[in-house]
Amino acid sequence: MAMKYYNATQAFRTTNPTKAYRDDFVAISEQTFDNAPNVKYNEIEYEVHYGQRDFKPIPMVRVEPVVNYNTGIQVGDDYQVFIFTPDFPEPFYGMKFKWGRNYYLVINVDKGSGLSTSAEVRRCNNTLRFFDENGNKIYEPCILDQVLRFTNNNDTMTIVTGKAEQYIWCQRNSRTIKIKPNDRFLFGVPEQRIGFRIYAGGFGNSLNTITGDDNSPTLTQFYVEEYEINYQTDDIENGFANAERFEYSIDISENNTHYDVGATIDLSATVYRGKEVVDEKVCWCSSNDEIATVEDGKLTTIAPGEVTLRAIMADNKHVFGSLTITVLEESAEPTYDILITPDINYVLEKEEISITATLYKNGIAQNDILEIVDISEKVPKDNYKITVDDNTFTIVNKKKYLSKPIKVRCSSENLEKEFSFTLRGLY
Repeated sequence: MAMKYYNATQAFRTTNPTKAYRDDFVAISEQTFDNAPNVKYNEIEYEVHYGQRDFKPIPMVRVEPVVNYNTGIQVGDDYQVFIFTPDFPEPFYGMKFKWGRNYYLVINVDKGSGLSTSAEVRRCNNTLRFFDENGNKIYEPCILDQVLRFTNNNDTMTIVTGKAEQYIWCQRNSRTIKIKPNDRFLFGVPEQRIGFRIYAGGFGNSLNTITGDDNSPTLTQFYVEEYEINYQTDDIENGFANAERFEYSIDISENNTHYDVGATIDLSATVYRGKEVVDEKVCWCSSNDEIATVEDGKLTTIAPGEVTLRAIMADNKHVFGSLTITVLEESAEPTYDILITPDINYVLEKEEISITATLYKNGIAQNDILEIVDISEKVPKDNYKITVDDNTFTIVNKKKYLSKPIKVRCSSENLEKEFSFTLRGLY
């Protein structure tokens, strides 16, 4: 590559000395980049907005090895010095870069003369995997390392082996500030996972980027110790600890699947974390708004066809419940069904429960009064009692009986349906 030249004398004559010196420096810097063998063109990307993962290629970056000043030996490929052109934004601790399939974090900055800067970066050799409070999976590049602490030795004593002290470096951002003391993380290949726990006081968040601003740290250090893996609660395959605590699911409480054109139905959805009901907002959508729409849980059928409705957790788009329905032609033969609420098949001993039966025509609830009859056979009458009030019947389990269930028949002019209930014990 041919060397480039810059006429500094001519520049000095046409401008003030300060600007001339600055222009000289920029010209020399650009010449250095243009002629250096270690320049990377558009290979390395930088995070434009801190913590937002919006990476943009850097036109030119010089990459230098890091040398251990005690030994004079290069540290290795995991450590690099990035030298930037004068027009590049000033780097800072915790700034994130992407080079190929790897991420790098700034661990030291040299601002030089103010016209150029360089940053010592270290490759992220692992990934923190954890959940936010809504069960979203977070993947955060990190540096997993250890320091050996040795005791003083002398020639007459047995050598004492060092104790490994593990720590993790990561960018301090809106995701990682949610990590708490005693949180656990899994590392390693799926067949040989290793568990680590953060010390109760193992946070290094006091490295202020601005001396007097306690909210300015951009790099966090966690001190961790090797800890046990819980094979019952951890997701070993995917590398997430305590996965069962964030197993969200959504149930749409609607058993009907066939509706007439023009029907309007109120749907409801229940959000669970594990088996516990939690108060979380859901959003509704339809796979085809030309067949049916659903807004704030209100379903409106528009045209014949099949459509899938979804209730999606507002704070975690990966959690949803779905219901596929069929909207019938107006001339189609009507379909009937009888459903009960609550939809159960047992009553505990000493318990009394009221159940409502409803007739549906093409998925739309009707106001018909049903005939409800106890048709139980070979179940002692002293063990239970059934009373009927319009479409609601009440079952009292006086004493458990497991040999045969009691049976109730609900019928209308167009359909009859039987329901069975077991008289269980107390538990």
